[in-house]
Amino acid sequence: MNYLTFSGNNIIDAKLPGTAEILHARPAIPGINKADRPGAVKRAFREPLGMEPLDKLVNSGSRVLIAFDDNCQPFPETTLPDIRQQALETLIPMLFEAGVKKENIRLVCAVALHRKMKKHELARMVGPNIMREFYPHQLDNFDAEDREDIIELEATEEGEPVEVCKGVVESDLVIYVDTVQIPLNGGHKSVAVGLGTYKSIANHHNPKMTEHTPHVMQPDGSRMHDCIERISKVVSKHAKIMVMEAAMNNAIYPWHLRYLGKRSSDCNVIEQILRAATPLAMRLLPEPLRRSILANMKTAYSPIAIHAGTIDDVHAKTLSIMKEQLTVPEPKQYSTMVFGLPDLSPYAVDARINPVLVVSDVLGYIYNWFYHKPVVRNGGVVIILNPVFEVFHDEYHVPYKRFYEEVLAKTRDPFEMRDRFQEKYAKDEYFIDCYRNRYAHHGYHPFTVWYWATYALRNLAKVILVGPPDDKVAKRLGVAWSPSLVQALAEAREITGDEEVVGLTIPPFFYTT
Repeated sequence: MNYLTFSGNNIIDAKLPGTAEILHARPAIPGINKADRPGAVKRAFREPLGMEPLDKLVNSGSRVLIAFDDNCQPFPETTLPDIRQQALETLIPMLFEAGVKKENIRLVCAVALHRKMKKHELARMVGPNIMREFYPHQLDNFDAEDREDIIELEATEEGEPVEVCKGVVESDLVIYVDTVQIPLNGGHKSVAVGLGTYKSIANHHNPKMTEHTPHVMQPDGSRMHDCIERISKVVSKHAKIMVMEAAMNNAIYPWHLRYLGKRSSDCNVIEQILRAATPLAMRLLPEPLRRSILANMKTAYSPIAIHAGTIDDVHAKTLSIMKEQLTVPEPKQYSTMVFGLPDLSPYAVDARINPVLVVSDVLGYIYNWFYHKPVVRNGGVVIILNPVFEVFHDEYHVPYKRFYEEVLAKTRDPFEMRDRFQEKYAKDEYFIDCYRNRYAHHGYHPFTVWYWATYALRNLAKVILVGPPDDKVAKRLGVAWSPSLVQALAEAREITGDEEVVGLTIPPFFYTT
């Protein structure tokens, strides 16, 4: 069976057993077109869920903090104008109409422990008008290591410490503008995590939260999300929070590339020809050109619905809508999953994916994209198709490089690395300087992405890399290596005793039931 999929920046026609299944995303639900989005945003704030309308919440003396997502979502980036720009260009005039003074508005990109956004990245998100009016004195990145802008609140009922941006509690209204692609994001995670610090985030981005409950990618049944909600409720005691969530569809591909996410049987004649020709054409292109083509692709994501109001009321609506878009019914579990990972990661925007992110993206993200049970049974095998280059961005992935060279050389066990290395990296002065001033992810960040793979690392019999020229990278990552997919499938068959194989065509994104 032919399986059209990615392997880094290449698109290949992999061969699976004839009995294999290949899962595809549902077609994209039509979204709100760009011309109508300002009106949808305006209606959301005029008719919020569980709260009074915006103009009743603020007045001429109100201080307002507006937070918005970084470029991890929507991911990859969309064509312009960005949904954040359209939301902010609608919201801020509404605040002015309600009497709020410009000098009492602060905008902050809620990067948490992600790398900070560069000026041109902020400009692409919020647009030239917002940049001109507010940057840099009233618009900037949140800095989770700026102690002058951090406040510690009381602990949760479980004793978890709570720290948040001081502007959250000093403002009369906090508005979080959120784009939600998967159930991992939005809801209580927005303010509590996006404007939180290492001290708070370490409570839930922790292997004990994911060792036995794999629901890291959605709130239902998740210890991690339960902890986030406890922290969020402490923050909410001290702040009035209003969220605006744009539930996004899964239209990752522009129209001329949509055949990449379709079943062959759903393609028209031209798309069938393109499917047949793409692997050969990509193989003939040099790697730098393949990378340039995929890196410059702009997505066609569009919001399906936009709501504003309380965290719980809005997010319930969002989750229901996301389920309609993301759900792929799959009642059975498989022994072996094959997944071709593209050179894409929300933590490698404008960069190559590094080896640590290869593990995280597949075992932390893709493996956990389900509603009831993983697509791979316990004791199963995951085969990853990716060249896995030992490349680390000089600015963004500074702590990742040392994590790969130092931590993974000693241990791959999430609990051991937490106990031996986490505090050292989180408090490292050089990493803190790189985070604050040089656009690097926080020193703790590579630990968080590795922790998300805890459940998979505990329950899979084997993870096999296919794509690297030898086993060097696999040994460092603590996984197996095979020179070919044929051999990897044979190894999987020896372990599982069957050929119950599934291939996942992602992107577009989907969750199995």
